[in-house]
Amino acid sequence: MNESAEFIKNDDHCLKTCILYEALEKKPVFDAYKSFSDTVGKDAMEYTDFEFWYYRFLHKQHDFNYDRKTDPVPKTIMNMPASLLYKITENLDTVERTYLRSMNKSIKAVSDSHPLRFHKIDISTYDTWLTWRLDNKSFGCYLNGNGCSLKIPNFPEIKSDEYYLKKGLEYLSPVLKMPNLEVNHLSLNIKKESAYFDDLLPVPFHAKRVSINSFSINKSLELLTAMNPGELESINFSSLDTFTREEITKFLDTEQFQQAKNVQSNMCLNEDDLLKFSHLKSFECGLPSRVDFQRIRDIISTFKQFESCELKRANYLNDFDIRTVAEALAAEIPFGPLAQKERLIITHRYQIPESNEFLEFKMEEMGYHCYIKIDKIR
Repeated sequence: MNESAEFIKNDDHCLKTCILYEALEKKPVFDAYKSFSDTVGKDAMEYTDFEFWYYRFLHKQHDFNYDRKTDPVPKTIMNMPASLLYKITENLDTVERTYLRSMNKSIKAVSDSHPLRFHKIDISTYDTWLTWRLDNKSFGCYLNGNGCSLKIPNFPEIKSDEYYLKKGLEYLSPVLKMPNLEVNHLSLNIKKESAYFDDLLPVPFHAKRVSINSFSINKSLELLTAMNPGELESINFSSLDTFTREEITKFLDTEQFQQAKNVQSNMCLNEDDLLKFSHLKSFECGLPSRVDFQRIRDIISTFKQFESCELKRANYLNDFDIRTVAEALAAEIPFGPLAQKERLIITHRYQIPESNEFLEFKMEEMGYHCYIKIDKIR
């Protein structure tokens, strides 16, 4: 079979006979080319040459000796005016334009002339898979025996003998490192420790909001500091591990935190930590077992940018009661027993000194946690 294919490849008449056969079958031209290449070899003929002879034979022009030198030079996409190329690529979404960047320098330049913005990029990895979502398109690379399986929208599944992280990042990394890329929301859930993630993001990375949860708090801090401070408005920074005092200090010292507007985290912060939140519009965080609620109220009441916050205190040992908070704030506590399945909810308003503004407190117990929600009423 190999000897036959080699013979055909070296015989122009045989090659055209094979093309004639495909044309007589009336297959779609690309399917015909694939069948032709599978038979005589992928390097036997360029697609453009195959397409030329295929359509001649399809239209019953069977002259095998036709001299193509007299034909005008065939037009390609690169012969289009730049304005027309720009218009065509304008109708592609950001994911589709990332494919174009790998074609040639000219097409890459046209693709890069459009704003490169994703609404959301979501990246997750565990011990056996790496998945990412670019807006509404999902991708994944999965451990499969000694190799991996790669799934890309609108393409057949790709089997490879490469390590799944290496293979997956071959496709993901070029997207993350596109020049001028901007992302409204970047979500990173990196639960697999690997050197492949050492340079996951270019610095600075342009995102308005980021959610980070990784295999270690230090790795999460590394990913956070890749964000462009000032441009980054919202941070969601969580971990299943307990934050140490050193890790909390590192987070609060980052430019990204100091220039953010909104922060969510499950780290437990004391009163002195909250002093550093004065620039935020909103925040969510945990509280340690011992805290001065009057001081927290007095601190928050001085925040000029403040709009709302939610403070959470764990109560796994049933050693905390929201009535304690209410008493510290001189709030009125509802009297009488609760109905079945009814939760105790305490509300309280505190007028900010020398101001017509108020802090409105809503305290309630849910499951193993107590929540204190505070809103500024203007």
